[in-house]
Amino acid sequence: MSIEEQVLSELNQDGYTSGQEISRKLNMTRSAVWKHIVKLRERGYIIEATPRHGYRLAGRPDKLLPAEIMPLLKSGVIGTRMIHLEETSSTADEARRLIAESPVEGTVIIAESQSSGRGRLGRRWKTPPGQAIALSTILFPSLTPMQVPLLSLATGIAVRNAVANMTDGDASPVVKWPNDVYLNGKKLAGVLVEMAAELDQVKWVIDSIGINVNNSFLKTGMADSATSLKTELGREFSRRDLVAAVLNELDGIYSRSRRPAGLEAIRLEFEKQDMLQGKRVEVVTPDGTVSGIATGIDTDGRLLVREPAGKTVALFSGEASLSKHM
Repeated sequence: MSIEEQVLSELNQDGYTSGQEISRKLNMTRSAVWKHIVKLRERGYIIEATPRHGYRLAGRPDKLLPAEIMPLLKSGVIGTRMIHLEETSSTADEARRLIAESPVEGTVIIAESQSSGRGRLGRRWKTPPGQAIALSTILFPSLTPMQVPLLSLATGIAVRNAVANMTDGDASPVVKWPNDVYLNGKKLAGVLVEMAAELDQVKWVIDSIGINVNNSFLKTGMADSATSLKTELGREFSRRDLVAAVLNELDGIYSRSRRPAGLEAIRLEFEKQDMLQGKRVEVVTPDGTVSGIATGIDTDGRLLVREPAGKTVALFSGEASLSKHM
């Protein structure tokens, strides 16, 4: 946590905090406190100051700072350490660098802006400054490599549940195998889970999430396929509150994933929320296109598709879509 964030954590909106008290707690001079107050104001915080009473936080920007998010977390693992970046090429790349240095499980890397985020099949996307969410979490799960796809499903469920709760039921998001969250027929969020493994042991996992919150795809080539919460519900949402909700949901479902019964519960919950379930689908795979009825998810997180001839195939990866030929 930066010094500015430490000063911020000492301020509140319910009353004034004296500069003397802040300087004592943080072991700095009152002049240094003032300098950091000025820097916080430059970042968009509205801080009132009076000679007799001290400082009061009167308003805050929608920034994804650890000091803003961590007090909202109820998690046991995820979010125990948070790193905030104004901009980066990819939060997943930052996570890799941390893993090579001094990794702590549950570390969350979050950025206000991301220029070269990665999706499945090598796709790239940008996160516009201050409008969407881009984060990655470092995990050391006790899973086999074959079970890691279930962690991708679990993350999708966590995002879906957080959005539903955040909107007080105004939104009805669904998940889409293997790693997307959809709202009103358009992509709202995506998940990418990357790992390093040796034989049957997973060394680490980077669990990355991108959510469209207050951004817009109007007048872009993605207007027919992507959307945001603001576009669908006509109002802006607090990215800070949504990040906290997602991390709390993810922590709970990650804890359950450590138990065999928890993995089965994740699979069943994903099936209930999967927009492909029971529908006619087409799945583009490295070996060709598979068409049929999506009948569920197997114990390894593979999509089950019943082909017209009656054979059911299990797909480990692929680009799935609802079939236009009903």
